Amino acid sequence: MNYKKILSLALTAAMTVGLAACSPKKPDTSKNNTTSDGRIKIRFINGFTGGDGEYMKKITDGFNKSQNKYFVEELQEKDHYTKFKADNFDLVVMHVNNLTTYVKDGSLREMNDIYDKAGIKIGDFHPIAEKLVTRDGKLYAIPLDIHPLTMFYNKKLISKAPENYEDLIKINQELQSKDKNLYALGVPNSGLVEFYMLTIAAQDGIKLDKDGYLNFAQPEYAKSLMKFHDMIWKDKISPEGLGLDGEFQSFMKESKENAAVQTAIALTGPWFYGAAKEKYGDDLGIGTIPVLGQKKAVYGNGHTIAVSKTVTDDKKIEAIAEFFKYMYKPENLINWADAGQAPLHKATMELVNKNKDKYQLAYYNQQQFDTFVQAPDVYQFGEQIRYMNETVFNKLVSTKNLTEDELMIELKNATELAKQVSGIK
Repeated sequence: MNYKKILSLALTAAMTVGLAACSPKKPDTSKNNTTSDGRIKIRFINGFTGGDGEYMKKITDGFNKSQNKYFVEELQEKDHYTKFKADNFDLVVMHVNNLTTYVKDGSLREMNDIYDKAGIKIGDFHPIAEKLVTRDGKLYAIPLDIHPLTMFYNKKLISKAPENYEDLIKINQELQSKDKNLYALGVPNSGLVEFYMLTIAAQDGIKLDKDGYLNFAQPEYAKSLMKFHDMIWKDKISPEGLGLDGEFQSFMKESKENAAVQTAIALTGPWFYGAAKEKYGDDLGIGTIPVLGQKKAVYGNGHTIAVSKTVTDDKKIEAIAEFFKYMYKPENLINWADAGQAPLHKATMELVNKNKDKYQLAYYNQQQFDTFVQAPDVYQFGEQIRYMNETVFNKLVSTKNLTEDELMIELKNATELAKQVSGIK
């Protein structure tokens, strides 16, 4: 493996992202800030290009129809971060693990004044929300949801959700006794692996953030990560050789690598809910992530909405505040729970709880809020963890006789790359 080449590529990627975010954006006076009928326009970009997009559109369309003074012009783009950097949008959906980078690069404005104008307080949200959107004591975004690692299970194969690793072993033994192609769950070699690696770190109480960079090179962390190796090669509760999103494909019995296998459980992303519900209907079970390590904890990401640094006009600020005032009413934000998302807004959470059969996925993911652990608060988080996502986890689950010492070598490589990306000397 050409380690120097890997380091060079990672640094180049990080510098490219950083330079793009740092490039100063000036308000684009060439674009009309009002609609043809005189409404103040709010340009809003997000990455909701999947099934959730139509539900956000219900919110923005509802706001536009509710009054005739303001208009949200919503753009849903897969590569919405790049377009946000290149153009003059007022609002942007910002993932929690990207917020620190964009704040440090000067792309976002603080939002305390907008909260006040909208009549919204951070106390209106689940307690975890304040940490998600606060940087240096200032509010830089408004919380929208948390999407943690989620558990689906097939009620035809198991009667109840597992609570711990021992339950998984027992379930697997029962399934294997009936059919050698049936397994408890699947561990992929790529895809959602970041959620796996940070969930086990949280469950084992391992702190990865060290002075602004990710420190993976910890013997305790190597031991924790070996749990995923052992799931395949020692305890055999997962089939081997599953590829991208293999945890979900094997649950759906659609694995490209091994079409014969089927798993009873998927530890996966909530965005797969629609496909799973369509296939299994009432036989689809939902639960919280079992304890794979020492304690209950789950990693995930979250959506927030941030305001561009270029927004300085009082009328535009007032328009944004009015949009948030509309959006964060339970009868409007409940559309987001309809999308399968789990809003952090307390009053909307209460509405979900009252209708938990209708909002099953949101309800169960809300149960994980108290044990939710966000990404380490470091600059260029995505670049710092890239080598772990793209190389280390694949080697971890694909190498039958991998030892902890061999894994430690890769964790040291990953740490060095993360340190270089962070700019820490």
